[in-house]
Amino acid sequence: MSTSIASVALRPAITGLVIFAATLAPEQFRGPLLAKLREYASDRTIENAITALKFFFGFGVVRTVNAILNRFAANDFRLRSLKSQYNWPREIAFITGGTGGFGSRMSKDLAKKGVTVIAVDVRDSLPKDMENNSNIHYYKCDITDRAAVMDLAKTVRGEHGDPTILINNAGLAFPGSIIEHDEKNLHDIFNVNIISHYWTLAAFLPAMIKANKGHVVTIASVASFVSPPDMVSYANTKCALVSLHEGLTAELRGMHKAPNVLTTIVHPTFASTPMVTPFASEISQRKMAIIKPEQVTDAIHQQIIECRRGQLIVDPGPGALLATVRAWPTWMSSAFGRVLASIHTDSIVRQKSAQ
Repeated sequence: MSTSIASVALRPAITGLVIFAATLAPEQFRGPLLAKLREYASDRTIENAITALKFFFGFGVVRTVNAILNRFAANDFRLRSLKSQYNWPREIAFITGGTGGFGSRMSKDLAKKGVTVIAVDVRDSLPKDMENNSNIHYYKCDITDRAAVMDLAKTVRGEHGDPTILINNAGLAFPGSIIEHDEKNLHDIFNVNIISHYWTLAAFLPAMIKANKGHVVTIASVASFVSPPDMVSYANTKCALVSLHEGLTAELRGMHKAPNVLTTIVHPTFASTPMVTPFASEISQRKMAIIKPEQVTDAIHQQIIECRRGQLIVDPGPGALLATVRAWPTWMSSAFGRVLASIHTDSIVRQKSAQ
């Protein structure tokens, strides 16, 4: 509820209209409005409220203009979109972790658009809700094995053609302190969450560069910006993806002279997917919201269909705030770190008390 109110308050179109109605509108409109407001509040309160609305209006205008400029700059200040390059029934999307959570939804959404979807995972077959979809083709593959990825790439090219959309979605998370991770879990989380991206890029990026066409989507997290206690290994990998995304974008523009190969990095907050389910209780105890998966996948789908490059922070509330943490002064970021640590400590105390 509070997030909805804040969202409305930061919309200049709404706050501007209210300010105009209360201060600049013709008397025949403004008079009855103020008279009605005086039934519930004093003139001083109304005046303070209008002052607050002016602040929100100004902040909202700056925020909106900043978002527009960010999007414009991320897409090389192009006035025209690259949509004309794409014919969706002829495009091919390669999606890792393509049969569960975000991957399943993205596979079905793109398939509905007519895209040929190569869904890759480690399960033996497609889930029931993805079967009998002629646009979805399933391949079992261990994406942490470079040779296996290269062999699969050869098969995909032979059977379908070169993918023009690469979505590196597969991910793992293991809870636990830094000193508690066993060797296998630590290797697995880094191999799946970051190393596998190098193999899929090596397999499919050369064809995109040659055609100067394509879209690489990297699924990161708001954990790219902060490292919550007991999820440090996960945050390490997601932070590394930011560096990979930035370096990839720079290489495409400069080294490879392929500026039309788009790159998008996505930072969802916690969404109700199978990966998050084991952490749902603790997330709830920390009073953090769990968003719907479609909020994430709808934003990604729109980004792909509109042929835009950029950074998606899906939850505009806490997610946008967390994205700024590393730019805060040390005293602020240090205080925030103490809050994170105290929340974690409190949750452990509650869990022990319940046992």
